Amino acid sequence: MILQLFSSKKDKRIMARILRNVSWVFSSQVVTSLCGLISMAAAARALGAENLAIVALVEAYMRLAALFVHLEPWQAVMRFGSEALERGDKRRFRTLIGFSTVVDVVLGLMAAILAFGLAGLVAPWLNLEKHLALLQIASLALAVSLRPTGIAMLRLFDCFDKLAKLDAVTAIVRALSSVLVAVFGGGPEAFVMIIVIFSVSDGALAYILGRRMMAIQLAPDCADNPLQAIRDNPGLLRVFVNSNSAVLLRQTTQRLDVIILATIVSPTAVGFYHVAKRSALAGLRLGRPLAQAIYPELARFAASSDEGRLTRFTFGLSGAFFVLLVVVVTPVLIWIEPLIVFVFTDTYRGAALVVGIQICASAVLLVGVTVVPTLLSIDRDVSLVVLRLSVTVLFFAAFWPMTLQFGAAGAAATHLLSNLVWLVAAGFILRAALACQVTRAT
Repeated sequence: MILQLFSSKKDKRIMARILRNVSWVFSSQVVTSLCGLISMAAAARALGAENLAIVALVEAYMRLAALFVHLEPWQAVMRFGSEALERGDKRRFRTLIGFSTVVDVVLGLMAAILAFGLAGLVAPWLNLEKHLALLQIASLALAVSLRPTGIAMLRLFDCFDKLAKLDAVTAIVRALSSVLVAVFGGGPEAFVMIIVIFSVSDGALAYILGRRMMAIQLAPDCADNPLQAIRDNPGLLRVFVNSNSAVLLRQTTQRLDVIILATIVSPTAVGFYHVAKRSALAGLRLGRPLAQAIYPELARFAASSDEGRLTRFTFGLSGAFFVLLVVVVTPVLIWIEPLIVFVFTDTYRGAALVVGIQICASAVLLVGVTVVPTLLSIDRDVSLVVLRLSVTVLFFAAFWPMTLQFGAAGAAATHLLSNLVWLVAAGFILRAALACQVTRAT
């Protein structure tokens, strides 16, 4: 299946485009991941495990509020924007971007207001009464969040290089800021402010760059009322709701786990778990370029009813990624404890097991990195939501007893178990869906 990715001249051109885009985003994610580890190491060394837990909980609260309220339109925009561009329908495309912008603005404001209002109620539960102001400041940052629309525009216009450079520069500046704060003895407040500032600037800059690229690549044309996008794109709201529901369910397990864990284990264990999650997140960021680069291509295959190429690229790229993960992850697991001590100091030696389990959990997700974009491209978003809901129920059913029994390691193992179940089930659903597509075409 991997060799079939280069079976024709057209496939070779598509692979060349995908590899070019992947190389840009991958390079950016390498820089972003390394800078993220530098930022985490600076905070860990400056704060210690208990104060690091304060920063972790504030960030988790901020992200959780955005997750539940600010539904992101970028996947729906990618799905229908690719179709509009393929047909040369500029007015439809501009109207779709207008709809996406309105969604980002309105839901961003709603997230900020709700999070700010609930901060006083949540703070005592998280033992953050003395840090209520940090929760409120982080909440207000949610009001400016236009990145989903920005990245959709940049990816649809094949501007992966520009988005990659923007993300890399932002990450470098953030890492330098974290190091400076650590050098000058900054506390949790300073590190939370770094999170807030770069959260706002990251989204605003991506949107501005996306609008500029749209102005360059599309001749001036009028756009209809943003609500017209709903009529122009049948199924837009369904894909918007279902794609976000799937993300919401997945992210719920990744956001609520820290908060629930804080009520069961010690602050030091929460700090260890936060280090483990951030280390695993660095690995996930290295795998996202493939999903980001291939989604537009998969949407084009689906729009042109090219089921054969859709199948080859979905399973071929997943197979190639599996081989790469085995080569990369194995030595990391072998040397996990020395790496933890080197990066985070000997204080975090006890986090080695938790970090190793989280890395394995992330690797399982990365093997299925093409599954979600393929299911969305062939309008199997309902199946995706049902599967994600089932896995989420399994996760929370196992999380509490596993954590009570094994602490932070049990929490990490629950992620690994649920990810394995998701991967196997998603593989069966995808094969059946693609077979149905081929049968229908013939």
